Amino acid sequence: MVGQHGTYDFTAGDRRERAILWHMMLSLVGGLLLGAFGEMLAPGPGPLVAAYDPYAYLLLALAVGRTATGLGWAALAGTLAALGPVVPILAAGAFPSGYHPFHVGAEGTVPGVTLLAFAVCALLAYATRRKGPGGDLAAALPAGVLMIEAVEAAQSGAWSVQAAAVLVLAVVLSLRRGAGAVRSALAGAVLAAAHLFLVAGP
Repeated sequence: MVGQHGTYDFTAGDRRERAILWHMMLSLVGGLLLGAFGEMLAPGPGPLVAAYDPYAYLLLALAVGRTATGLGWAALAGTLAALGPVVPILAAGAFPSGYHPFHVGAEGTVPGVTLLAFAVCALLAYATRRKGPGGDLAAALPAGVLMIEAVEAAQSGAWSVQAAAVLVLAVVLSLRRGAGAVRSALAGAVLAAAHLFLVAGP
């Protein structure tokens, strides 16, 4: 960090570096905790599991991306958050079958999300801090996807998934303020409508 007289402010730079390190660590720990809880929740009621995965992980990606100090740090934080759920699966695999503390599905995959999806979601969350159309579009993309999820869940009667999608949608739109939130919602609705129209066909 450059001081008032063109000198490097080592104290401010050190604080910034420590803040970044803490943010990275909390991103990984957050993913670890959500993954561990998700593995324990896996044998539970289907509607609850469907609402948790992937929407709890999406909320984490939004949080770590929005609070990142830069675009690259947002992508890294999202990736670290995605790596968190892997740890409980690997730890569970170290125990004999039937003895491990966390439930692991037959395929042993990360619950419903990929590293790329987390990174992209975190990047979009960071981009919502931008003023103007760029920030609106960054919020509109995940908003459109969540609208599609909510509509399809309503059509299939999956009320828990619909409620979770609407909740995360509200969080996404809250990343913008005033008219920006309205523009993001309208753009997301257009994207969702176009997708649903193409899927439905003529």
